[in-house]
Amino acid sequence: MTTEQFIDFAQAQRPTLLLTAKQYLSAAEDAEDTVQEVLMKLWSARARIDNTDDFSRYALTSVRHTALNILNVQKRRQTVPIDILEVPTETHSPDTRLETMERQKYLDRIITQMPAANRTLLKMRNIDQLSYSQIALMLGITETAVRIRISRIRQQLVNQLKSL
Repeated sequence: MTTEQFIDFAQAQRPTLLLTAKQYLSAAEDAEDTVQEVLMKLWSARARIDNTDDFSRYALTSVRHTALNILNVQKRRQTVPIDILEVPTETHSPDTRLETMERQKYLDRIITQMPAANRTLLKMRNIDQLSYSQIALMLGITETAVRIRISRIRQQLVNQLKSL
């Protein structure tokens, strides 16, 4: 592939690659960085790939994998507790505030002990506010499967909180 052919390919595919990256990453800068990184990889691999269809498939797959890698790095860097309990305020009695804080600590402990996949699903749905269809697309599973998994995870949390 010549330089001109690569430039034409990159200009034609960039919007699609950017849209794919944005489906996975919430920050526009991260999506831009992902596409740029993939295009640099493609530039290096242009001599080995002859067919533009193969180039397109490789580009989309690379964007998806790179975006997922970024999500994994971000997930490892910060753990955000899921606040599903009411926040104690000054209008509550000291006992109520203490009970609520203890429940929150217990919930945080339960969540940190969950398998990483379950924590990720909860984060995607509750913190990142992604729709079931977005999560299904990112994970490559059906929307129904996502709904069932999240429902089961929440039910486990409720059961464990009831035992408190």
